[in-house]
Amino acid sequence: MNSRLLSFQIPVLALFLFAACVNAAEPPKLAHFYDEEGMRYLTLRQTSATSVEVIMRWASEPGSTGMWTGQGTRKDNLITFAALVDEGQDRGSYFIAKGGESKMEILFKPGQKMPQDPGILGLYRRVSDEKRLQLARKETHAAEERLNTVLKEAAHDWSGADKAVPADWKARWPVLLGRWMKIAYQPPEPAPVKSAPPGAAGKDAFSPEKDVQYWLKYAQATAAAYGFMQQPPVLKSSSWDGEYDDGFGGHVSIRRAKDGKLRVNLNCTRVNENQGSDLAGQIPAEAVKSKNDEETATAVFNEADVPEDAKEISITLKRKGGFLWVETKRKASPPGSLSWFDGIYRWSPVPKE
Repeated sequence: MNSRLLSFQIPVLALFLFAACVNAAEPPKLAHFYDEEGMRYLTLRQTSATSVEVIMRWASEPGSTGMWTGQGTRKDNLITFAALVDEGQDRGSYFIAKGGESKMEILFKPGQKMPQDPGILGLYRRVSDEKRLQLARKETHAAEERLNTVLKEAAHDWSGADKAVPADWKARWPVLLGRWMKIAYQPPEPAPVKSAPPGAAGKDAFSPEKDVQYWLKYAQATAAAYGFMQQPPVLKSSSWDGEYDDGFGGHVSIRRAKDGKLRVNLNCTRVNENQGSDLAGQIPAEAVKSKNDEETATAVFNEADVPEDAKEISITLKRKGGFLWVETKRKASPPGSLSWFDGIYRWSPVPKE
């Protein structure tokens, strides 16, 4: 071999090997760990060369949204971090996370007085994407079982006018879940399309059921459902006046005037602020009907800040026992809006001033 060519190749080869070693030593941009005993998830997200975001999630209740977020710096295999807070606020205790590819242990940083948030301490083991998917499916299944149990108990234990509510709510659940998931779950960006031989189209098509986030959002929606239905309707009222909530970010406030009119305010924040809506209006006294233990009220409200053809909303309210039913109809839906008011809302009394 030419000596000049050999002398050129050796430095290049050395540089290549050095770069490979450096890259091998770099921590992954995103690493997931799991504490099986405590059902705690730990995610480390590398945001820069030395900065790391630390995300903790507790899943002791299936579908739980309980999370803790911290920010810190990495030096070799040691991360020093504290809670992520608004500027000027106390960050509380400082922690260290030490470990490597297979496990990570979180400890208090030594020398602190009265350290806080001990719930994130402990040993976490690396979890693969396949295992995370399996755990997310399992958590969703547990949340569904919990919801079914709660519905059966409610149908058995609730009494009077409320006894029929669990079956009615259950019948509405698939639509409610679909609406929620349409906002909450965003599929990942599709990978670049590769050329494939004839007949292979669709073989690697994306499926939400293969995405951890899909099952996590599904479990969280189901948790909101069983959380709503497991509350016994101990509060009842013969008056329209009250505050009503549907368990999914929907709220209705009703006050009855001396002349019999109903002043109604509806608002909702479905998953995030981008899918919120507000609606207010009055229902005339003559549009409020009463029969046996059920009352109904109908009217047409106008929603502000939407196109003209979507402004008018026909509202039907039904109040019975400890619950309020809301049904709406409109000629057209505002473009891009996925929020809704329809559903079953639980009554609570007017707050005392």
